[in-house]
Amino acid sequence: MKSSFISSSAIQNAMRLTIRQAQNQMTKATMEATTGVYADIGVSLGGNAARSVDFSRETDRIDSIKASNSLVTARMESSQLGLSKMKDVGDGLVSKLTALQGSHDPGSITVAIQSATSALSTMMDTANTMVNGEYLFSGINTDVQPLTDKTTATSAAIVTQLNTYATGLGKAVSALTGTEMSTFITTTVEPMFSQANWTNATTGWSQASNQNMTSRISNSEVIESSTNANSEGMRYMALASVMTSALLGQNLSSDAMSTVSKQAITYTTKATSGLVTQASQLGLSQERVKKSNDALDAQSNIIKNKLVDLQGVDPYEASTLVKTLETQLETAYTIVSKIQQLSLVNYL
Repeated sequence: MKSSFISSSAIQNAMRLTIRQAQNQMTKATMEATTGVYADIGVSLGGNAARSVDFSRETDRIDSIKASNSLVTARMESSQLGLSKMKDVGDGLVSKLTALQGSHDPGSITVAIQSATSALSTMMDTANTMVNGEYLFSGINTDVQPLTDKTTATSAAIVTQLNTYATGLGKAVSALTGTEMSTFITTTVEPMFSQANWTNATTGWSQASNQNMTSRISNSEVIESSTNANSEGMRYMALASVMTSALLGQNLSSDAMSTVSKQAITYTTKATSGLVTQASQLGLSQERVKKSNDALDAQSNIIKNKLVDLQGVDPYEASTLVKTLETQLETAYTIVSKIQQLSLVNYL
């Protein structure tokens, strides 16, 4: 009879190799069960790995555009709130000036002047609003504050020109008629707020750019995503406010004062109409962003479904494999433990 010998060390090393392989398989299976995709895309897909990379890159690109669209949407929503606030104060100024038409008593005049001053202050503060470090109403000059308050200098210039105008007619300011006041407003005051004077680099109110920001919201679509303080709405709001506060305190005749308030109402109405136009233009851009996001979501879903078909694994199968490997590892650990306990001492 021939005896053969089996090395317990060889058995132990073989079991260690089995354990190592099972641990590697278990790590891979656990990852696949958790993520639902192959642990190693290249090994699992082979030549189709390039398609997987293309799909993933396209998904990332869509996510990037949607993130950019979120910032664009936030900027336009903030701009809409600002325009709405300016329109509200404009409507309030019209209300006070309308009340002044029926009564020229000092109290009504004071209220109208205070309302004009408040409206201008609100417009200036709102127009100089920043969101995410960018001025909303600066056009493409997002790092430049759009408006600088020139009320003091402009009011002084209006009063000086009014006195000069009255002197030229051989009258006192208090003796000016409504027709003469209307002529003064349209030929002297209104031009002070022309586009050229408004944006004058030295003496103007605005440092904003006439060019609005543009944003790409899809592969093929670019929109205007901001507005600016050089609009007719803001210029006429400043004109109505400054003219009201400068002229109503000049001891005008009842006829001239009625003309000032009527003209101020006209300018304020033009201002609110201009602000509504700006809001409407932004609203169209907001709608285009919404539709673009819907289209991007649809594209993303299609691509993600293709990725699942390409990369996806059966999570139940992966979970079953994990449990099987756990059982194998436990068995292997038990065998190794038993082998390590073998000793000749136990047989002596």
